Amino acid sequence: MPRSGMAEERARIAREVHDTVAQGLAGIVTQLETVAELAPAEPVRGHIDTARQLARTSLVEVRRSIDALRPGPLRDARLSEAVEHAVRTWQAQYATPVTVTVTGTPQPMHPEVEVTVLRAAQEALSNVGRHARARRVDVTLSYMEDVVVLDVRDDGTGFDPGEASGFGLTAPRQRVRLLSGTVEVESAPGAAVSVAVPLIEVDA
Repeated sequence: MPRSGMAEERARIAREVHDTVAQGLAGIVTQLETVAELAPAEPVRGHIDTARQLARTSLVEVRRSIDALRPGPLRDARLSEAVEHAVRTWQAQYATPVTVTVTGTPQPMHPEVEVTVLRAAQEALSNVGRHARARRVDVTLSYMEDVVVLDVRDDGTGFDPGEASGFGLTAPRQRVRLLSGTVEVESAPGAAVSVAVPLIEVDA
């Protein structure tokens, strides 16, 4: 498909996602806010607040995906803030201490790169929460001259890298490889889990 045709198709998909999924999530958030005002005290109120926060987070992620479907680079550097938000959301769910370190100078980059790194962070954290039984997680986002690197490490049980496809790592690898990046897994039974995702920036 010619580049212009691909751009038009991506723009069409972005509009459809905005008009369906994004609008639906926005409606869910509004309804949950109304229910929260009418709900009794804990524990029902707490569950409603959690559902509302999850819906808001999903809405933000859908809008970010819409941005990725639209051509053109980002106008501001938002990746580090998005990763930190993903970490806070995960930490609230699993109550596991997490440190976030950002090195280098955050910079605007192609939205596909931003979304891919964010998804990799979410997948890695989800994997830790489901399988690692970790007591500590360290997330590092490094901005270099022509690459951004995400590293997620934990002190959990680890797993056999040869069985990584069963631990939620297939999708991140596919996304990263589409951008000529790499995903490395440094783990073994009884050791820590490490997922590194270096991504070369791409032009608009």
